[in-house]
Amino acid sequence: MSVNVSLCSSCGHLVYPVRLWCPACGHGQARAAAVEQAELLAWTELPSRDGAPAAVIATVRALPAGPVLVVRLEEPPTHAGQLLSLFERDTDGRPLPWARLAAEPRS
Repeated sequence: MSVNVSLCSSCGHLVYPVRLWCPACGHGQARAAAVEQAELLAWTELPSRDGAPAAVIATVRALPAGPVLVVRLEEPPTHAGQLLSLFERDTDGRPLPWARLAAEPRS
């Protein structure tokens, strides 16, 4: 599973969402690139009005080299820096970025 971001064909800069030109070098061509993991930077929980579980929205940095994305988490995290697995979920016909907590590497 992964989330598609844009990879600049000229300089290799990763960006999300798709742009008409690269914000790093100005080049006008990019290709889709799949990113599978991210590091949790920050999150917030949005309570629901109907008693359903709170929605968890997070800012994450795709690994290994960005970009920063806003994703929806399947469950609340415990700390910044947690490793996440990225995937896309269809929402009203649009693929949106989601993440789930990944297994932490053993020390």
